Amino acid sequence: MDWQKIINEVLEDRKINLTELSKKTGISLPHLCHLRNGKRGKKANPSFEIGLAIVKLHPKSKELMDIK
Repeated sequence: MDWQKIINEVLEDRKINLTELSKKTGISLPHLCHLRNGKRGKKANPSFEIGLAIVKLHPKSKELMDIK
């Protein structure tokens, strides 16, 4: 998954900033910044719990989770 893109889409759709996303998900602000800026490397992914917390807020969460 492209976590940079997903986070940016969540921020845009929800009209929130990273600080607010941090509060809504319980993910630390520095960790979100690293994911958004690609500092964890292109192949590195967040843990399942962190990824799920972000994806749940995405406007196309069902598509991303492949729920039918």
